[in-house]
Amino acid sequence: MSDTNIPVRATEASDSHEGCREVIPTLARIGDKWTVMVVGALSNGPMRYNQLARLIEGISQRMLTLTLKGLEQDGLVSRTMYPTIPP
Repeated sequence: MSDTNIPVRATEASDSHEGCREVIPTLARIGDKWTVMVVGALSNGPMRYNQLARLIEGISQRMLTLTLKGLEQDGLVSRTMYPTIPP
């Protein structure tokens, strides 16, 4: 049987927080309040902008737009526009 125990703690004190620093941008992107709620709402499938706005209570149009743009830039959400004329 092979040894599956892998040491978790860093061996050098000067390099002990390097792994934490690498995770900061990811946590900053997905850790804010609105991103979690938008991703949760979109987990059920594609949704129109106004459906999201109605589903997520308390979010302003500006915050929803900024959150969706940020998620799209990061590649977590894709946006599809249809050339339709509103009624």
